[in-house]
Amino acid sequence: SVALAHLIIGLAAFFPGVSVEKLARVFYRASVGFTPELQHVAHMFGAYMLAFGIMAAFAALDPSRNRGIVNGVIILLALRVLQRFLYAGQACETFKIPHGYFWAQTIFFLIIAAALFLLKPKAAKAPTDGQPVQ
Repeated sequence: SVALAHLIIGLAAFFPGVSVEKLARVFYRASVGFTPELQHVAHMFGAYMLAFGIMAAFAALDPSRNRGIVNGVIILLALRVLQRFLYAGQACETFKIPHGYFWAQTIFFLIIAAALFLLKPKAAKAPTDGQPVQ
């Protein structure tokens, strides 16, 4: 779900002609008035979201080989949860996001981060007898 959400948001924000206002309303229930400057920032944001979604897809397809990406997803989600705790009032007030929806999303992100942390593949152990790791 992390990969898919980032791919969808990234694609929508990256390409011109897509209503970023509608995207913000659908995904975040946020009311956003876009100036040309903010629209430009949204396109840059879309590139990062798209790239992150692609990396998260690689991690989902082969988590053992992409542990670094899995760790990156965990770190990003943890930072986003921390950011939501620090700036909850500002975000809800500025973007007119319902508090219940905001906190439900925050808890959802926290659960995903915790699940990824607890379920991520263990690092392969170095062989002790000179045999290659299988």
